[in-house]
Formats: sequence, structure tokens, C-alpha cells
Amino acid sequence: MVGGRPSLLKTTTTSINMKPPFTPFLILKTTEYNNKMKKLLKEGLYKIIKRNPLNRIIKLVNDETKKAILDEKTKTTIPTTVPRLPRIYGVPKIHKNDVPLRPIVSAINSPTYNLEGHLARILKTNIRKTSSYMKNSTDFVEKLQQTNWEERDILVSFDVVSLFTIVPVRDTLNIIKEKKWIDEKLQGLLEICTKTTVFTYQDTIYEQTDGMAMGSRLAPVFANIFMEWFETEAMSTYTQKPKMWLRYVDNTFVLWQHGVDKLHSFLQHLNSIHANIEFTMETEENGKLPFLDVMVKKQPNGKFGTAVYRKSTHTDRYLHADSHHCPSQKMGLLHTMATRAVRIADEDHVNEEKHTYDKH
Repeated sequence: MVGGRPSLLKTTTTSINMKPPFTPFLILKTTEYNNKMKKLLKEGLYKIIKRNPLNRIIKLVNDETKKAILDEKTKTTIPTTVPRLPRIYGVPKIHKNDVPLRPIVSAINSPTYNLEGHLARILKTNIRKTSSYMKNSTDFVEKLQQTNWEERDILVSFDVVSLFTIVPVRDTLNIIKEKKWIDEKLQGLLEICTKTTVFTYQDTIYEQTDGMAMGSRLAPVFANIFMEWFETEAMSTYTQKPKMWLRYVDNTFVLWQHGVDKLHSFLQHLNSIHANIEFTMETEENGKLPFLDVMVKKQPNGKFGTAVYRKSTHTDRYLHADSHHCPSQKMGLLHTMATRAVRIADEDHVNEEKHTYDKH
């Protein structure tokens, strides 16, 4: 796939999708990429800034750091040595129609980069403690193995549309404040990080007026904090609850036992709780539903079967054995693939994975 940063787009070839036995790939014209980025930046979340805010943000961070209760070592590591404004680029979503771009903000060496890391480490200790929390795909599979399904149960997945860019920052800050998850003297630093989301694109400076930027070190933490509040609110205000509700950030796996009609009512309920949050829904087909990188299957014995899931855009291309990559990288790739197969695939599907790898 080609189409990350503008500097990498040297071709004038249009988008291509080759049929098997070729592998599908995407090439964007530089002009097409730029047009998609400009269209994205014209949306309501972004506005152009005429004056460079870099020095102002540096001063805000330095002044607020002096007021905060921090040990001397932390105070010396928070300021960025050679600060610069973050930069935005778009990653093509090749599995979606019209290939929209996912905005990523590279914030390394930004004035708040080290500060965000420090605050994120503090806040992380307060989240991921709910019964719905999933650490990863392995954790998901382990939870499935402890559950049985019944005839009336429907496999469902809910996904929040573009959560990071629309996560309600003010509401999340209020949640943190109410729960006293961070010292009051650090609250000012937290607000600086969330209210100074600026970046450059083609020598133009933009500000994000709401939400969090993908690339921010606080974004995953804020997303989890808000979604933990959201799911508590959703469950406490609806009478018919799912048999199972497991969440990985904005992706939720549900076992629903109240029928299809009530399921659509539940989706409407989820989408009525907060103006920023909109869920999409996918239900099982032939007793199967993909979730994260796991294909979940209903087994006749009431248990769940699991296999490794790959999207239709998966290329099946890996490092060539004769490439000049370091041997440790090649072995690491093999180890990763084998570990994923063992942890995700059940006994009936491990051999399928082995045959998949044998092809390469």
C-alpha cells in the first residue's frame, strides 16, 4: 500500500485494484491525496490559524509546570528539547468506499509530547477495571471460552464512528475531575494538552476545535475514560441488557438475547445518549461474526469456535525469506504469526492456520 505522507507520493498513477492471482494494492496520485486531505480539513473539527502558536504553547507548558506538584526529575523531562508543531498526514482506509483518509497527527517533539506521556501514565492506573474491559484478542478469546450461547442469542458488534476525533473532551475532563483521578495542580496541564491540538499541513497551521487527534498520547486514555462512563450510562438507563458486553476501546462485542426488533431499539438507545457518539452495528451471518482479528463461530455444542480473521483487503504478503532484513526480524514475524494462531484459533482451526503459513 502506498499513500501515507505526501512526501512518499511520487507517482501519478491512479488507484489500482488488481484481481487474483495479483495482490490488491492502492496507489494515489499526489493531487488526489492532497484533495482528500483538504476536504477532510474543511470539516467542522478544524480551523485555520494565522499566527504560529508554538511559542505561546511552550510558555503555557513551562508556566503551568512550575505551579504543578512534580518531582524535579519529572520537571526536567517534561519540556521538549527542540519543540516543533505537530504534522498531520492521512492513511487510506482501503477497506471502505471511496478510500477516505484516516487523519494521524505526528506529535513527536511537540511542546506537550512529554507532558502527555506523563499524564497518560497517571490516568491509566484508574481505567481498564470494568467487567467489559478487554486487553487484547487473547483476552477476548479467553472470555468467550467461559461463555455458552443459546438458540435465541445473536452475535453483534457495535463500533463508534471516528471516536478519537469526536471524543467529548470537556465531558471527559469533567469525569476525571469528579472522580479525582488527577491532582488539582495537574488539571491545568491536562487542559493545556487537550485544548492546544494544533498541527501543520502544507505550511498551513490548523487547530482541532474538539475531540482528540489520533497520535496524541492522551487520546487512547480519554477514549477509554469516556467509553467507560458511556457504557455505564447506557446500561443503567435501559431495561433489557445484553447477555454479554465486551469492549476494546470503541469496538464492542455483544451477545443479545432479546430478539432482532429489540436489538434495533437498543442501537437507537445507544445513539441517543450523547450527541457526539454514533454507533454502527454488524450482526452475525450463518452463525459467524468477525471481531478484532478473531472470527467467532457458534458451535453446535453451545460453545464458541474461534479462528484468525483477515479482512478482504489483507494481502498475505510478508517478508521474503531471501530479503536483506535482519534475521531477528524474520524470526520475530514467524513467532508473531505462530503465537497469534495458538492464542486465537481453537483446536479445529490451528491446522488451517498452519496450512496458510505453509503457502508462504
